[in-house]
Amino acid sequence: MVMRKRTGFVAGRFETPLKPEGLSGPAADRIWLGRALGERVQWAFMEAGFDFVESGPLPEDCGRFLVRSDVAITRDAVEAFADVVGPSDARWEVGGRLGNFLADLSFGDEGPWLVYIAPGGPITPDRIANAEPVKVDGKERLLEFPLSEEHHGASVVELPISDRLVMPTSHWLQLLWANLLGLGPFLWRNLVGSNILQVFIRGTWAALKSGSLRPHRVGRHLGRTGKRCRIHPSAVVEGCWIGDDVEIGANAVVRGSILAAGASVEDLAMVEFSVLGPGAIVQRQAMVKYSVLGPRSAAGGLMQLGTLDRAAALKRTGVLMDVSFGQGVRVRCGGRFYAAPLDMAGVCVGEGTTVGAGVSVAAGRSIPAGLKIVPSPDNLVVRIPDDIDGLVAVHDGTLRRV
Repeated sequence: MVMRKRTGFVAGRFETPLKPEGLSGPAADRIWLGRALGERVQWAFMEAGFDFVESGPLPEDCGRFLVRSDVAITRDAVEAFADVVGPSDARWEVGGRLGNFLADLSFGDEGPWLVYIAPGGPITPDRIANAEPVKVDGKERLLEFPLSEEHHGASVVELPISDRLVMPTSHWLQLLWANLLGLGPFLWRNLVGSNILQVFIRGTWAALKSGSLRPHRVGRHLGRTGKRCRIHPSAVVEGCWIGDDVEIGANAVVRGSILAAGASVEDLAMVEFSVLGPGAIVQRQAMVKYSVLGPRSAAGGLMQLGTLDRAAALKRTGVLMDVSFGQGVRVRCGGRFYAAPLDMAGVCVGEGTTVGAGVSVAAGRSIPAGLKIVPSPDNLVVRIPDDIDGLVAVHDGTLRRV
């Protein structure tokens, strides 16, 4: 909903010069917080009171706000930037721990990501590139997130969370973190409230329904469920935004996540703090944490801090690893290797690629599109001698006595 109309301004996009890493298709089609990135960005400007020009030239007689085509941006960031720009061209810059974290995630990409072009004269690449940086207060908050295993001796990690988020998504790890950093503020705004009155009313109602003030019990009654959803009575669903036609099976656990239209979580599966795109499936007994599943993808194994591009699949007993056992995780971008933020990163599985049962992929890897990965034939029994008995092992596909 538009809070106030800003006259004398207009918003649009400029194209990114970067090639995607590990991701297929246009930047505007990437999944961000359950919907297409282009749609979310357009809404952010419109909710902030700007007319958004999807295509064609922008008028020269007004101020022009431009976001790079691969950048995720929130309404609060748009409003904060609009409040601090002056009479000349400007570019977004944020400090604090959030700024440091995003700098680690930029992988050499210095932007600009969001610019303001003052009235008068055409928009040119030089004006965009030479806009003066304007520091914006990120109003960050540090939140602790639990890890499934200890990392560098810690079982939790502190992350800077802000409603004022501006960050690129050309790299698969950037897309993952754009979803993770935006997940908390999105759920709070949509489930708890965007002002004190909404927070009080919804929080009080949830506490009354749960009969408790314990967060995990109150969280069961804070959520949004779309139309025609089928959620088994034994499933545990806490603090989630659930789209239309979603299915959640028996004894499944879904916490702090976004499930887009048509997504499915099967019996006994676990999904925590993740984003599932339209038609994505988490299969029976799978575990998905801090991850992003693209449209029509399927996860049947174990993944944490990972990304499945559209129609990618991780089969049951497959593992996408997120730690490198003290060696530090590096990811490839533009032919170079960079340290992953917090020394943690999972795996990206490209469009249409299937990671087969029993396959484990080391942390920080990006698997190209269109592959079918199966376990090594050395561990697959294909020949069984007639006279075999006792203790045996697999060697080159044949059972042999040890």
